[in-house]
Amino acid sequence: MNNNRTYNKHLIALAVSSALFSINTVAVEQSAEQNSQQSAEQNAKQKKLLDLERIVVTGSGGRGQTKLESSVSITTLDAEQLAREAPLGTADLLEAVPGFWVEDSGGETNNNVAPRGLRGGEGFRYIGVEEDGLPVVYDGVWVDFYQRQDITIEHMEAVRGGTSGLLTTNGPAALVNFITRKPDDVEEATIKLTTADYGMYRSEFFYGTPISDNWKMSVGGFYRRSDGVRDTEFTADHGGQLRLNLVREFDKGQLTLSAKHLNDHTTFFVPIPLQDQNNPKGIPGVDPQHGTLIGNGQRLLNYLQEDGSYQTRDLKDGQHTKFSTLGYNLDWELNDRWLLNTAGRYSKFENDMYILLNFDNSTLVNANDRLGQQDVLAMLDQFADDGAVAAQYRYVDSGEMLNDVSNLNGNGLVTTSYPLYSRYDAEQFVNKLNFTYEGDKHTFTMGWLFAYVDADSLPVDKWESQFLTEVKDNARLLDIVAVDDNQQVVGQLTDNGSTGYAPGWGQATAFGTSTSNSLFINEQYQATDNLRLDGGIRVEWLELDSTASGTEFAKPVDGAFDANGNDVDNNLANNYVDTTSTKYLSKKRDETETAWTVGFNYTFSDDVSMFGRYADAFEMPRLMSYGQNIHAGIDADFNDSVNLTFSELGARYSGDTLGASVTLFRTKFNDLVERNFTGSNGEVANQTIDTITDGVEFETVWQALDSLQLELTGVVQDPKMEGFTGVFSHWNGKQVKRTPKVQLRLTPTYYFDDGDVYLTVHHLGERYSDGENKFELPAYTTVDMGINYRFNDSVALHVKATNLSDELGLTEGNPRAINDVQAGYDYYYARPILGRTISASLTLNF
Repeated sequence: MNNNRTYNKHLIALAVSSALFSINTVAVEQSAEQNSQQSAEQNAKQKKLLDLERIVVTGSGGRGQTKLESSVSITTLDAEQLAREAPLGTADLLEAVPGFWVEDSGGETNNNVAPRGLRGGEGFRYIGVEEDGLPVVYDGVWVDFYQRQDITIEHMEAVRGGTSGLLTTNGPAALVNFITRKPDDVEEATIKLTTADYGMYRSEFFYGTPISDNWKMSVGGFYRRSDGVRDTEFTADHGGQLRLNLVREFDKGQLTLSAKHLNDHTTFFVPIPLQDQNNPKGIPGVDPQHGTLIGNGQRLLNYLQEDGSYQTRDLKDGQHTKFSTLGYNLDWELNDRWLLNTAGRYSKFENDMYILLNFDNSTLVNANDRLGQQDVLAMLDQFADDGAVAAQYRYVDSGEMLNDVSNLNGNGLVTTSYPLYSRYDAEQFVNKLNFTYEGDKHTFTMGWLFAYVDADSLPVDKWESQFLTEVKDNARLLDIVAVDDNQQVVGQLTDNGSTGYAPGWGQATAFGTSTSNSLFINEQYQATDNLRLDGGIRVEWLELDSTASGTEFAKPVDGAFDANGNDVDNNLANNYVDTTSTKYLSKKRDETETAWTVGFNYTFSDDVSMFGRYADAFEMPRLMSYGQNIHAGIDADFNDSVNLTFSELGARYSGDTLGASVTLFRTKFNDLVERNFTGSNGEVANQTIDTITDGVEFETVWQALDSLQLELTGVVQDPKMEGFTGVFSHWNGKQVKRTPKVQLRLTPTYYFDDGDVYLTVHHLGERYSDGENKFELPAYTTVDMGINYRFNDSVALHVKATNLSDELGLTEGNPRAINDVQAGYDYYYARPILGRTISASLTLNF
């Protein structure tokens, strides 16, 4: 791994050196006239401050509406801005949207994005993620597994609050729409090659061309291999996707046919051991910026089956996603006033998620103390007749006995890994049908949204075992064995590191269907030349039909005991397993909810506008949660709808040297379920609460000089929790878990004739990992730096360093802490942001 990182650093250094050499060479060769023309074009481009004249298609019932004229909070990123972000994954990209709090430290996928005051750790809940105007996943299950970034994405539009709950399903707090690159009237091609200093190699391509007078086609995608942003000792991320578009032009409209296939593996990085909760720092043996306990020592784990055989899982498979789609989109002008848009997409989802998790902070144990715990003492008693006199550790891979563990790996600790496996296998069909009437003063849209999901396997968590390891980067498995006076092993507490295959946490299965139908109307009324009013309503009917099994706990393994009930191999860990129950329970449920919104936009001039909105929206019960919890008897609180309201008032300005968008908002989430772990058996206590957040979002651009631009975006907010009862009542008024009050992002950019140099300074305020606000996650600031250089119209280089100062910032504490108690430990689990990385991309346009 270190050799790969060094090799890639040499590659990147060579690319930078070539770029700097070319700057001098090309500058000498270019004529003054060419330089003058390029500077003029660059300056003209820079003066489109905040891109307020861009026509937006997301969050509006009509067409031809600019950002300045819209009545929603919207952020757009064009192709160049997407390329500059060079995101590790979809969550990482959304950090550029003010009001979104992103926890992207898990790797490329399976990350968290929280909108406007919602707590962290919820995946992409309450955010409708679309591609070309259709939901990628109806209920938002792990959407960043399926929505990937490459050069086939032309631009992105993100609406916070506003009409998001009206115009999409299960996106009440925000709507993010990725709009794909379509073929042009001329043949064109793009190739992008990227490498990074963590052993990552990536290739992307796009090719578009006319194929007849009326038909055009494009094809593109990516493939990459990576050793992982944290050193896993194996290829952590590998795979790619392919996309195809066919476009047919008509006199009165356009038809697009699309297909996409993704086959990819990613590794999930979980919290790592740290020390000093007030000033987080690493512990000996674990690199907090680049290290992980995951490694070859835990890559291949064996899981005991009821018949005595073992199933082996490979951590290199990690989170294996297969995703295939077929879709269409038709825009048609029925006459001078009426427009038709209809679109549909069939999707096939397969996701096998296999990850290693940590659990409570108390599982970070002094190695000597662990040998004095009750289960070890009981083992010695059981094997006393066989001569057992002491317990010792033994490495599973080498068989080496450890005689002195007082300073094992410099920290003297051992811990437990908790493997989790789940599978999601489903088919989905989504469709929309819109009719829009465009009058002199009215734009009226009515439509139907349909979503059907048939899941053969819902992602029910399967905790298959627990494994004892040392505490170090790329930790190795440990056995605890009983030895006699001659240091011979006479019994075992563990089985190849496993402390048992009957953890009592579940081997359930679930499957089911959901059927959603929505009808919506939206009216925009041009009351005066300057004032536009709008309002709309959506009614959704949802049917859930789920079936789930439970778990049969601690079933004896075939052959584990002899006829007299004696353990045949003196191994205490391989005698029992948890298995899936043969008893199934089915439930059906119908749900009806209504979302509505009213808003306005007042345009004072071509450069100044004001907007406001009130929205009442909802999230429907999710099939995943509903199916998962039937066997546990959990129904009401875990599967009720969540309602939320937004109030916002904003203003936009775009001048010659200054552009700004500022929004005051209040967000209230009603009936959120707050989960609090109450015991190591996985039992949870649920509290139904509300969150209330008042804040201000802003996006500003200042053209300080023709060659210098400064962008400042961010949010300042006050997120609070209300509604706790009983023993948790003192949590009322506390700051929403894992959610910052302040988030700022400053980007100065210096433009020169053939490119630009930029910094991105990101400051994140303090947060709390627990609901009681006892464990503070300190504020931190990161700095990214990049350079774009255009050799000519066809060749461009982008070099970027992220987290330049190698800042140690925490995005979450320990979300699996028992009873949410995380403070007060000398050693604790938390997930730091990713350490410094350097990447270089070469883009070729033909």
